[in-house]
Amino acid sequence: MKDESRARFPESVAVIGRRREIARQELAARNQVLPLLAEKGPLTVPEVARALGVSAMEANWWLMGYARYGKVKAGDKADDDGYYHYALVEVK
Repeated sequence: MKDESRARFPESVAVIGRRREIARQELAARNQVLPLLAEKGPLTVPEVARALGVSAMEANWWLMGYARYGKVKAGDKADDDGYYHYALVEVK
């Protein structure tokens, strides 16, 4: 049986393709996001996006990935706009 899902759901292919492209940029992003947090301190997703000139979706993607693997952590409380501040995790 032939898989025709790409033809039937082209919008899903576009989303998956964009995520795949973002994942390919991981090393370059790591070399920007982590030093930015080291230099500026805790930042929100929009602040990271603005500083790096990327979309908020990309900034969120990177920060969530780094949070998942213990490189950054979210603050305890969100700011007035509902954004958490993300900071580097101190290595002991």
